[in-house]
Amino acid sequence: MQFTPSRRLRSVLGLALTAGALVAATPPAASAAVQCDASALRGTVLGQATIEPVTANRGAASCRTAAAGGAAAGSALNALALPLAANVLGASTYITPAGTPNEKQAVLSQGGLAALSVKALPTLPITLPTAAIPAGLLTQSITVPPPLSTVMALAGLPTVFTIDLKPAVDALLPNGQLPNVELLSVGAATAYAGASCRNGAFTPFGVTQVADVKVLGQTIPTDTAAEQALSLIDTSSIDLSKIDITKIVLPPAIAGVSGLLVNTVLTPLLNTVIKPLVTALPKVPIPGTVANLKITPAGQTVANGTLTQRGPHVEVSILGQSIVDVILGEATIGGTAGVDCTPVTTPVTAPVPDAPTSAADLALECTTRRLVLVDVLQQAGRVKLLGAADRKLVGRTVSLRLAATGKTVATAKVAEDGSFSALAPLPARAIRNTNEARYQAVLGQEKSLDLKLSRRMIVSSLSSSGGTVRIAGRVILPLARPLASITLTRRVSCRKSEVVKRFKPQANGHFSVSVDAPEGTTAAVYRMSTSVRRTTRSNTTSPTFTLPRGVNLDR
Repeated sequence: MQFTPSRRLRSVLGLALTAGALVAATPPAASAAVQCDASALRGTVLGQATIEPVTANRGAASCRTAAAGGAAAGSALNALALPLAANVLGASTYITPAGTPNEKQAVLSQGGLAALSVKALPTLPITLPTAAIPAGLLTQSITVPPPLSTVMALAGLPTVFTIDLKPAVDALLPNGQLPNVELLSVGAATAYAGASCRNGAFTPFGVTQVADVKVLGQTIPTDTAAEQALSLIDTSSIDLSKIDITKIVLPPAIAGVSGLLVNTVLTPLLNTVIKPLVTALPKVPIPGTVANLKITPAGQTVANGTLTQRGPHVEVSILGQSIVDVILGEATIGGTAGVDCTPVTTPVTAPVPDAPTSAADLALECTTRRLVLVDVLQQAGRVKLLGAADRKLVGRTVSLRLAATGKTVATAKVAEDGSFSALAPLPARAIRNTNEARYQAVLGQEKSLDLKLSRRMIVSSLSSSGGTVRIAGRVILPLARPLASITLTRRVSCRKSEVVKRFKPQANGHFSVSVDAPEGTTAAVYRMSTSVRRTTRSNTTSPTFTLPRGVNLDR
């Protein structure tokens, strides 16, 4: 993972990424030793010792440019067979190279990861609750009624005896293992801490970018705390009417009968005497198993002159045992108080202004990726794909791939504002509404996250004219009862959104809304959320969200 800040982040940093972007300043005094440090991931797994697989500039007396991690670090973590996995782990630190006119006038630390997942696994060393089998149930006293008792007595067999149900009950018990299920996934999380000369002072700052957080496959907001109990194994019971009577242990004298006695004694005994007795026994309860998930949003602390910016804090436990307790990305900057930012009077080249911010720029603002698939939706019998790319990729061709086949189904050229769009054929009906119908944008080594075609809430059109933004779409049935409101929010920053409007959809799920365009900006990102019923037969509701969509504001 290399340092690839967004346009807004570059503005905050004030780094000399373009010619003449900084006012020349006097180098700091030799005593001003700025420190910087970054970590991709830190915490504990399964309650063991702290893990911290990738760091940059750890333990150094002063800040220097350094980088560590990448896809290989993610592969090394995955090879440990832990309930924690990531595609990429990265940490880096940066300081303006010595000898430049702005020596040590800008520093940056960043630590984070991509495609993190936390899973429940059958191999986890967790003892699951066992069935509470009542005392005395496993052995049952049998008194054989006539006329079968007369036949057994003539054959010299006992008519009053005890049977052992344990092997037959054990065969009905579950395997005592957790299911293999992804509890949490995070598309990307990166913490940045930096400092630069601004208004005559060496000013530190911190910001965290988090994208695509899902719990059990459902997207949740990235800027709010979440604490949920996730059911892994539902509370259930063992129905003894389903017992295999051939596994019941009989007295040796009866179990050993052969020949004619099998049909005249053993089979009637099992079917007409023992099976009705076992069927009438009470059910055996099996306790459920719940995972507890807690997500604390990204935060910042300042202590002893050191600013520490942290990514989200994720805690997962099962049956009271800690599974994962980690911080996703951490960056620190310290020793900034002694840096001299007094500017010299030497004339310098005027700053080169950025191009106006577009909706495509905003799509890349809260991620370290240079290629993003913004939305995928079914429209007029085709699949419409919308995306955004770094402006350095303008004019190049993006391939759109279907996950089910791995094949390219459409291509698109990156426009001047960084956007791209394409139409592709609908996938086969058999996979159209499954997780296999996912799409990914690819350009060289750059890859977007994959997006699912079938979702419960979709934006079909988003436009702006005359200072008004218009949004239309639909919520896929069944809707909540009573009808749930739709909340429209606008992203203010990567960590904050504001509610713009609340309204209700039509009974068929369709909606259309108009709002005033925000002042002082050339583009905006909107997102909507509501609640829907899970199935037509249930009144249980779940939250659902549209994907974040940007629009260029036409005034």
